[in-house]
Amino acid sequence: MPQVSQDVWTLLDEAKAALGARQADKALPLLEKAVRLWPEEGAAWNALGRALNNLRRLEEARQAFRRAVDLLPDSADAWNNLGHVCRALEDLEHAYEAFKRAVGLKPNSGRMLANLASIELILGDAETGIDYFRSASELCPTDPSMLVQLGDALQGVDRLSEAEAAYRGALNLDPRSVAALTGLASVQIKRAQYSTAEDNLKRSLEFQPDDPVAVSLLAQCLEIKGLSESVLDLLESRKWAHEPDWVAASRARQLLRLGRTVEAGESLQNVDLDSMRPRSRAAALNALARMHEDKGDYAEAFSAYAAANKARGGRFNPRDYCQTINRLISFFSKDKVRALRGLSGNQSDLPVFIVGMPRSGTSLVEQILGCHSAVQPCGERTEIFRLPRRLSGGSAADRWPECIEEVDAHCLAIVAEQYLLNAECSDRAVLRITDKLPGNFLNLGLIEVLFPRARVIYCRRDPMDTGLSCYQQDFNNEGMDFARELTHIGVYQLGCWRLMAHWQAVSGLAIHAVDYEGLVTNPDAVSRDLVSFLGLEWEDACLHYYESDRIVRTASMHQVRQPIYRSSIGRWRNYAPWLGALQEILEVGWVEGGCSTGTVGQNANNSSLEM
Repeated sequence: MPQVSQDVWTLLDEAKAALGARQADKALPLLEKAVRLWPEEGAAWNALGRALNNLRRLEEARQAFRRAVDLLPDSADAWNNLGHVCRALEDLEHAYEAFKRAVGLKPNSGRMLANLASIELILGDAETGIDYFRSASELCPTDPSMLVQLGDALQGVDRLSEAEAAYRGALNLDPRSVAALTGLASVQIKRAQYSTAEDNLKRSLEFQPDDPVAVSLLAQCLEIKGLSESVLDLLESRKWAHEPDWVAASRARQLLRLGRTVEAGESLQNVDLDSMRPRSRAAALNALARMHEDKGDYAEAFSAYAAANKARGGRFNPRDYCQTINRLISFFSKDKVRALRGLSGNQSDLPVFIVGMPRSGTSLVEQILGCHSAVQPCGERTEIFRLPRRLSGGSAADRWPECIEEVDAHCLAIVAEQYLLNAECSDRAVLRITDKLPGNFLNLGLIEVLFPRARVIYCRRDPMDTGLSCYQQDFNNEGMDFARELTHIGVYQLGCWRLMAHWQAVSGLAIHAVDYEGLVTNPDAVSRDLVSFLGLEWEDACLHYYESDRIVRTASMHQVRQPIYRSSIGRWRNYAPWLGALQEILEVGWVEGGCSTGTVGQNANNSSLEM
């Protein structure tokens, strides 16, 4: 046995040297021999797991690490490695258990604590994850990567000021940190600080010329500004060893916007869609659909849109959504609304919430109002949308909205004040700030608790046009999974109508409804009514919104740079043969206890709705 032991340790030393030199293929046979010679040596199994992980043989790596922790139950390193590979395999329950065990064995390890933090974020407990990242950065005060991870976590919940501070802290430690520069630029893009973001992204590309994150963000920044030629120049100037799969869709999208349809088609001809990640494949198929639509080939266009939505997938559960609508209506009775109204103590009349279905004219309304000298347009803010999870301790499905009665008024006051501070109003005299996240129709009860003097603009549009437009969008933002299937879009619209009718009946908030068709056919009168609803004097600039240099980041960013046009009314008729599932569920409507399915699921993309 002593000779065997010596042989094993010699093999381990050689293998660890190979792993250190990033030669996992060289280390693997040495470690396989080591575990054959001495199958009870936990260190050999741990090293074997590392080699297999580095070769992306993840399931085998997981088995090796499990053997390692069986033999070395007090090894924090082995538990941490097991957590790492379980996370890569999306086995989150076991990843959490493994990282928790590692941290318990080695509580002063910032690296292990950061791994546990990452799982907390994935599992939806952002506050705990952020706390862990903060502690990890304190345990590793000279490691900029810890501050970058903290910044990423904070940015993920729109705590942008704190995220910026974390990224700047990382840059103080390492001015050449590309991860910190790109993280900071991402915050600046969200704040519409595009020139500053461009500077930081170009600086990061000086350090790593083909960093895919930096290139992607810079392309996004330029696209938001409408600089399609600049996006193309950026993409073509890269010397990719392996071109990232998102590039093909981005290139085609810019060519389409420049009217170069033939070139857009050619750019997608040799793309292997099956090898792309779902998000990139969906974007490429969406560009292909728009190409067919431009040519009037609506059958091919719809087929490509359907394939794009299938590639993207989604986790929208119509049953859960219907239950949420019913639960909100049940809880927020007229008496309950009156009892909770203004619990935060905040009497500001600054906020204006623009809500309704996506693609119902919310961007157009904000662009019109944003041209008024007293209005600060803030785009789609997500703070309110995420508050139910935060106020319920991460258990919104179980505790919201009932738990709002347990929330301390002082806490609500802080939340309301922070929301106003985050608007970052410009120096001009601002009397109103707009938040145009459409999905906030779900949160008007909460909004009335926070801001009883807020105003609400409810945007409405023909449901078939709305549904088609949602189906055609390559949405990346939170809460849009419903848009992947026609039946789900129908359910979502029914819930929106039902809940908005409830708010209009019980809420003390000032609510003003705007029909998209009325706005585009009679923009002068409807725009004047909007400005009057905000309690402001009329300004002619509001009718010339398309001349504004304000940049819009939503799916409507190109439409709002054009004068009002009527061609978007009735567009669904071009696709009528394939929209039967949507039309049917809208006609059946909402029934007591939820949504009726009728015979939904036999048309279009064969979606089904089981309630």
